[in-house]
Amino acid sequence: MARRSNAARRDASAARRREGIRSQPLSRSRLALCCVVLAGCAALHPRPSGPLIPAELPPLEDDLDLASLRAAIERTRPVYARAGDAAAAAAADRLLAILDSTNDPKARRTAVARAFRVVRLREPLLLTAYYEPELAARFARDASFRYPLYARPPDLVDVEPRTLDETCTCRRLSGRVEGARLQPYPSRADIEGGALAGRGLELAWVADPVALFVLHVQGSGRLRLDDGALVGARWAGSNGRPYRSVAQALGARGLLPDGHTTLPDVRRALEALPPAEQAAVLATDERYTFFQLAEGGAVGSLGVELTPGRSIATDPNLVPPGALAYLETPGAHRFAVSQDAGAAIVGARADLFLGAGAEAEERAGRTRERGYLYLLLPR
Repeated sequence: MARRSNAARRDASAARRREGIRSQPLSRSRLALCCVVLAGCAALHPRPSGPLIPAELPPLEDDLDLASLRAAIERTRPVYARAGDAAAAAAADRLLAILDSTNDPKARRTAVARAFRVVRLREPLLLTAYYEPELAARFARDASFRYPLYARPPDLVDVEPRTLDETCTCRRLSGRVEGARLQPYPSRADIEGGALAGRGLELAWVADPVALFVLHVQGSGRLRLDDGALVGARWAGSNGRPYRSVAQALGARGLLPDGHTTLPDVRRALEALPPAEQAAVLATDERYTFFQLAEGGAVGSLGVELTPGRSIATDPNLVPPGALAYLETPGAHRFAVSQDAGAAIVGARADLFLGAGAEAEERAGRTRERGYLYLLLPR
């Protein structure tokens, strides 16, 4: 069962997972505490050795229209500008110029190899996909719509390890400060048991706890109100707890046959359970997502709108955020842009954003294939 960056994602981000999502400021004492925590973290999680290797590109076929790639790149330009990365912006221009002027896949390969430093992930890529689920929702609780979407709590603190130690490859830490210590934030079971109730954090209410869980995993979605209006539910942070696969929890209980772990399989298994057992299985994933309501499309960890079929979520310890890439798998031969991240996206893994709606859900649920991810880095 794939996540997000994050759209959800977007583990999101970055906005999440993330530039663009606000964090609570830390006092000097809190920073000192975090430095102590992260010093040990850097030792426990050393930077991976040689995850990228020089590579020769395959013929650069592209199974999507060039306009969608152009849109993804244009949406990423503000990220390059904020980072002062003129080389990345120039590289994006070079790629578009090559694709505009060269239709032959082999000629494209030659031109791109001259213009870029091409590497690929050493390990074969696992490609999955994610999408924006759509849920019926209301702004007032009633007997049916009684499961809340929570806004980001004001006492949730994020710490980005690399701002304190550039060599640390740890992921973002989240928690709350009690006294002089950074403590874990309440788990999914705690929150669903009422840990945040009565704080005025409820943004909306839904009737389907499984659909709400899928929204948490995907990281972004749309709420369909009684009058037909659609409102975006965007990733605004997480409790920082570890992500656990519900498919594995179902399998361990004998509720999901081997080889039947797609999103539709998982949903059917969860929906067949009595409420108490369903809640117990969902609680095995301690991670909990917070949202904000917004207009527009799904936003990834870079804080930019995602482009269906072109945006990918990757591990920022391996793939530079905003990097130009080329996917080569049985079902995808295309250029892509790394615009998102997610708690489940670790190592040689990419999550392809497919958009919103039932068709995107169906395609995302059956996308799981091996291949290669090439990165086109500025020379």
